[in-house]
Amino acid sequence: MNNVQKLVIGIDGGATYSHGVAATLEGRVLAVTHSTSMNFTGSYQKEVRRRMNELVRALELQLPFSNEIIHFTVSAAGIFNEATVEQKEKLCGKIYPWKQTKLVGDSVAAYQAATLGKPGVLVICGTGTSVIVGNLKSEFTHLGGWGPLLEDKGSAYWIAVKAIRAAIADFENTGEKTAITSALCEWYEIKNIQGIVPIIYHPEFTRDKFAMLATRIDKTLKGKDQVFQKICEEAGTEVAKLTIKAVEKANLDLSPVPIFFSGGVLTFNYHAQKSFEKTLRDRFQIMLSQPRLPTVLGSTILALRESDVPITNDVVNQLTKTYKEADEISKD
Repeated sequence: MNNVQKLVIGIDGGATYSHGVAATLEGRVLAVTHSTSMNFTGSYQKEVRRRMNELVRALELQLPFSNEIIHFTVSAAGIFNEATVEQKEKLCGKIYPWKQTKLVGDSVAAYQAATLGKPGVLVICGTGTSVIVGNLKSEFTHLGGWGPLLEDKGSAYWIAVKAIRAAIADFENTGEKTAITSALCEWYEIKNIQGIVPIIYHPEFTRDKFAMLATRIDKTLKGKDQVFQKICEEAGTEVAKLTIKAVEKANLDLSPVPIFFSGGVLTFNYHAQKSFEKTLRDRFQIMLSQPRLPTVLGSTILALRESDVPITNDVVNQLTKTYKEADEISKD
């Protein structure tokens, strides 16, 4: 039994994609795997459990036989902070030993990946919008993350809906002319924008498809359409306003304020990003950067902490280096 290698598993169950990592207590990543959405509230629980099981089994197939997994941390979209015992048992039971499992919101793991647990701000703006702030007392404030039905302002879903509404206003002559209209008609092979109704209301046109539509419009119009540019600028402003509220509510007394951002809107949408940055700089002195680690390694760090492993620079560097290596191998 002395030769048994102790491991932890970190799972990042995102709203669009999911990822898994198995690592040693020294931070050496041995296995990486990827899957589709694992949204706790946006998918059937049976489907979420199936995907979780697939992730774990895919990791186990890559591991040496002589190992013992001593802790699991699962981060899942649709959970705020840490899950209840009942949620954990329902979602993780018979897949993981749930008493050795920590189930948290995906933003909690993302915060660990961004700040390594230090005081700061993480703004996630992709399919949805979420802000989490950790202050000097290690107290956390979480705003947003309510999902598309309750309007995650500034998110890719929000941008796509705004864009479709703009195309409808163009068609009905109640708004400005916009190239969004012709782009949508061409992509979906419809005579006019009325034809988009059965497409977007179809059950298979899920929220991640709305998010991808926002990206496609942005790439196609390339900042040349004033209507879409205004939508993107408004998105950035709304996300910044939410961030300001979160920082003020958390009483984060740092200058400059370390703000980490992730998600496709703030990473790739130029006009949203510039508007976001300007609105923040009008209010605070800020230090703006992207997270140091991917969210799945934030889950892995939480699993290591639960296993009483200090998160040193050596551990972080080892996670970073070996994750890239293992991920490349998994793609072969």
